[in-house]
Amino acid sequence: MSYNYIISAEEKEEAKEKIEEIRKSIKLDFDYSEYDLEEDGLYPIIDELTTISLFDNPKFIVINSSENIIKANDKAFVELLTAMNSQENDNVLVFIFLNGFDQKNERLSRIKRYSSFIEINLKNMPLDEYARNVFSKDGYQIDEHTISLLVLYTASLASLKQAINILECYKYQEKIITDDDVKKLVVPPLEDNVYNLIDSVIQKDKARIFSILADFKKENIQYSFLVSLLINKFQEMYNVNILAKSGITQADIQDLFNVSSGKAYYMLKNAKAVDIYEIKKNLSMLNDLDYQIKTGKVDQNIGLELYFLKL
Repeated sequence: MSYNYIISAEEKEEAKEKIEEIRKSIKLDFDYSEYDLEEDGLYPIIDELTTISLFDNPKFIVINSSENIIKANDKAFVELLTAMNSQENDNVLVFIFLNGFDQKNERLSRIKRYSSFIEINLKNMPLDEYARNVFSKDGYQIDEHTISLLVLYTASLASLKQAINILECYKYQEKIITDDDVKKLVVPPLEDNVYNLIDSVIQKDKARIFSILADFKKENIQYSFLVSLLINKFQEMYNVNILAKSGITQADIQDLFNVSSGKAYYMLKNAKAVDIYEIKKNLSMLNDLDYQIKTGKVDQNIGLELYFLKL
């Protein structure tokens, strides 16, 4: 009898992990194949389901872009239903939905009727909670400050999971993960390099400023774009500084700016540490520089480097 599954997930990686769990749980030798419904259509999948394997093994068939099943013609859809409900084989058919599963759609409700439905919903789980759960389950020690830093360095669930794998492999024997491990092994995104740059500006650490600037050069980042980012981050810091004086909490910052708790922690921490007059001074200088660059009065490279030298 066929085994049919529907996996509704937000990340393909999560769906793949669940597929591996299904494969291991059934404990049969399968001929594995994958199709993309948008590119391949239904008929190659129907042929795969109805054709006997060379070695008479059951088949494990994964269908990506399953949302496109609603676009297939009626004849192909009926043939698929017949093939996936065959009593003559032990095939496994897995539909992957990454853009949500419409329970009200007639076709989708029909394939769900003959399938096990698995929903993987991490939308409401903060990244820091996810990291905390994984490290705890795997037996690693990590404090809240380090988790916040790790989340700050990762922009999505996929990048967080990759970072966790790297950290756990690196600290496999010691099983204690620190801030230094995160800084050494996890590459921060562009936005966090901007935060590092702002931190250096506030401290007037010119050596570090130009070191970070050299990293931006390697990435071919336009200086005019950097000016815009700096204005944006200083404005953000100004806003948070004002809010902090009114007693706003980290949780409030998280909700207001729609950011992770780790990023909210650093936003509040940095804003409280900087004098508001210093923030306003840099905002004024940067806005003036932005105007001069856009009106052609100063070269963007020379202008930004002069701004740093004036600190």
